[in-house]
Amino acid sequence: MENQTQVQQQFICRKLELEDYQKGFLLCLSYLTKTPDLPFEKFKEIYNNYPGCVYVVEDVQAKLIASTISLVIEQNIFETKYYIENVVTHPDYRGKGFVRELMEKIKSDVKDLVKKENGENGNENNQISLELYCKQETKGLYEKLGFQEDGFIASKYV
Repeated sequence: MENQTQVQQQFICRKLELEDYQKGFLLCLSYLTKTPDLPFEKFKEIYNNYPGCVYVVEDVQAKLIASTISLVIEQNIFETKYYIENVVTHPDYRGKGFVRELMEKIKSDVKDLVKKENGENGNENNQISLELYCKQETKGLYEKLGFQEDGFIASKYV
């Protein structure tokens, strides 16, 4: 898997690194959800045990995380499931195509993972399902990226 791609001249699309803690990674996530005050050691523990990959777009000039997306990989009884979560772009960077670039990176990396697990011809006849749960107000963005509504998701907070 290629580690990074150039999005635009001052931006790099790549996997999360521990140093991103200092580059506003949690700040970027805070535009999606309430983020706890997370000490670096706890961030490092989560980073080292994460069941998938986190990708970011970094503004290399500002040394700031502009956008992020998470890929959670879950081994189910019969298959491996791939879930896309925590899709967010810092408000100052929206409209630059970063989510599209991050989605392309995930699709490419998942295809590479499946080939690696199943041999070069692995999953040749089957499509790989990337699952994404989103709020109704963001549904249009994901439809533009090729996602289709498939079923019903319910949440209950306890």
